[in-house]
Formats: sequence, C-alpha cells, structure tokens
Amino acid sequence: MFRLDGKKVVVIGGSAGMGLATAELAMECGADAVIAARNPERLAAAAQRLAARGDRPVPWQALAIEDRPAVAAFLHTHAPFDHLVLPGSTVKPLRYDELSDANAREAFDSKFWGPFWAAYDARASMRRGGSVVFFSGVAAERPVKGYVLGACINGALNAAVRSLALEFGPLGLRCNVIAPSLVDTPLLDALHADDKDERCRALAARLPVGRIGTAGEAAMAAVFLMANGYIDGQVLGLDGGHLSIP
Repeated sequence: MFRLDGKKVVVIGGSAGMGLATAELAMECGADAVIAARNPERLAAAAQRLAARGDRPVPWQALAIEDRPAVAAFLHTHAPFDHLVLPGSTVKPLRYDELSDANAREAFDSKFWGPFWAAYDARASMRRGGSVVFFSGVAAERPVKGYVLGACINGALNAAVRSLALEFGPLGLRCNVIAPSLVDTPLLDALHADDKDERCRALAARLPVGRIGTAGEAAMAAVFLMANGYIDGQVLGLDGGHLSIP
C-alpha cells in the first residue's frame, strides 16, 4: 500500500526491535536504509541481515543518541536523506522512590534530549517532503504509580512534536510521534528479564486486542507516518486499546 521508492531512511536505534523492523519494512517499500545504534556487534549483524534481504548494502555506525556531536556528524555524512526515525534510547523503568538527579537526567538525555537534538541537527540534511518519527509511550496518557519519569518524558515528546511541526513546516518536513504500549522487543526482555512473561500476560488480559504489540506493527506505523504526507504534528497511539481500559 505504501511506497518509499527513491527515499533514504535513517534509523537511530536500528540494531534490534522496532528500529530494525522499521528499517527492514522501509527497504521492502523501496527505500534505502542507514542504521545506527550503540552496540557495534549487534549493529553489524543487523546491517548484514538487512543487506541480505534488500540485496543492497546498508551503511551503519555505532553511536549513542546522547552524543550530540557524533550524531550530528553521522547525519551530515549521510545527507541528503528523507526520513529520520528515532526509537533508540536506554531508559530504564525507574520507580519514583529510585529517582536521583543523575538517573533522571540520564533518562531525559537518552529519550528526550537525544532525539530532540538529532531532529534539530538533521534539518539541513533532509530533503523537502521528508519527516521525523519520534517514539514516546502510552504512559504520557495513562500513567501508573511509581513511573513518574517515564510519563514526563513521553509527555514532553508528545508536546514537542506539535511545536516541531510548526518549526519544520517551512522546510517541507513533518514531525510525528508513535506512542506504544508494551511491545515485544529485545529491550523488553532486558528491562523485565525476571517477570516479562507475567507482565505481558497481565497486560494482554486487560487490553481489548488481548495481546501485546510486535515490532513489525510498530514498523508499519512508522512507514505509514513516513509515507502519508498529510499527517503532521500527531501522536499515533500503538497501544492495543490501552487508553480504553477503564
């Protein structure tokens, strides 16, 4: 249904999970992909997998989203490109009574400031008609006790895209954000290694769709936002009906 022929998609956080699935689907829709992430070994394997499936090389670079100079240089190296996808972060599910100045700043740097400055620094490298896709989370609209910081970061991202749509509009660029609920990815395995299955079953039982999401479904949402040029400044819920739970 959606085509991205002749487009170049840059994914920071593209070595696994939603980012890798997005790069893969974008290539299936005709785009060229460039990926970056923290772990060079996993990133190299992801690039090899993408190249094999797409029958063309996939450039990659190991970097951290918080390292603004490195990210800016990476974006400039791969200019011009059309779409920037930003699922990469290392935010841990910190409870309210575990917060400190240091870990709160670290979380904001990873999930908010890193993507925010990446989008800011990407502007000069992007072609008109392109877009930026951020990732927030359902906690902005449906907070849970003990997860204040996650709700704050996700809410900040949701608010940011509405303003960024105004700033990017004159450049012919759009900004949107995907707000997932629980999605089955390697990050979920790492964050909830001890109780992942229990948490997933508990949430799935409450969701109207009766299950948690997949990385492929997140990729479909990202490609939809890239391909549809009339969607701008929007928060796209990817939550299985989470916000409908009474």
